[in-house]
Amino acid sequence: MEIKKNLLRNEKKSYLRISVGVLFFIISIWWISLKIRQEQEISLFDWVYFGIFTLNGISHSIAGFGFRIEELFGKAFILINKEKISMKAKALEKEQTVLWSEIKKINYHLNKLQIHKTDNTTLTFNLSEFEYAFKNEIKEFIKSIATEKQIIAAL
Repeated sequence: MEIKKNLLRNEKKSYLRISVGVLFFIISIWWISLKIRQEQEISLFDWVYFGIFTLNGISHSIAGFGFRIEELFGKAFILINKEKISMKAKALEKEQTVLWSEIKKINYHLNKLQIHKTDNTTLTFNLSEFEYAFKNEIKEFIKSIATEKQIIAAL
């Protein structure tokens, strides 16, 4: 048995965001084509304007189709099983992992799960961004495994 959850929730499809994205993209193309039609010099400002509006249009369109932009940069998850506790709260954060064999004591205080390891270091998992019911599920699951492995757990 394990708890495994993807922390990057999928967003719903949004036709408004798709429309806004397409509109930004059209405006960026229109801006450059207007300069070309009027036979004006395309300045650095025009290219920067074009790039910003194009990237904004692409990002809005991707988000409108229900994809998370953060997924392009990494994953965010929590995994608790009988071998380890592993968590990566945000896509750009470092993954924190601790094996059950390395754990001496576990404390829970103010939405933080403090794990005291056998090498006298402490690893802290911040659970403040999780829903209340999910926090309780995590605490109960950790408590049951800690009891099974004879680890002190003050949850």
